[in-house]
Amino acid sequence: MTNQIFWNECEKSSKDIAYLFSGLFSGLVVHGRKIGRELGFPTANLKVINEEYVSLTKGVYAVKVFYKRHEYLGVMNVGTRPSFDENTENIYYEVHILNFNKPIYNEILNVKVLGLVREEKRFSSKKDLISQIQRDIKKVYKYL
Repeated sequence: MTNQIFWNECEKSSKDIAYLFSGLFSGLVVHGRKIGRELGFPTANLKVINEEYVSLTKGVYAVKVFYKRHEYLGVMNVGTRPSFDENTENIYYEVHILNFNKPIYNEILNVKVLGLVREEKRFSSKKDLISQIQRDIKKVYKYL
């Protein structure tokens, strides 16, 4: 299956929200609540630089992360973290960098969005969320 077929399949179920951002954006890695780490998927929580130029809908994305002349594959959630935060309007950018485990607080990451994996949704349990994250990562590995 080609990458284009994969992304077309992803878009079929969420056609109205499928926005593929073709550019790069940068963000400063800031301290978060460490929820991703507790779930087994540590994330780089980004304070996006020039956020007004980043037009991503809420969802989970396949991304490439560029850090210190290296390129990494990642899975990024953009949204309000509905499984953990209620009634918030804040948009968070959280990147789980695959096969990466280094302290990067206060570092700048460059992120290229490759495609939408799924829309953001609320999970009723941590177990359900963990299972979905595992499926998201498998999708990204399988088709990229």
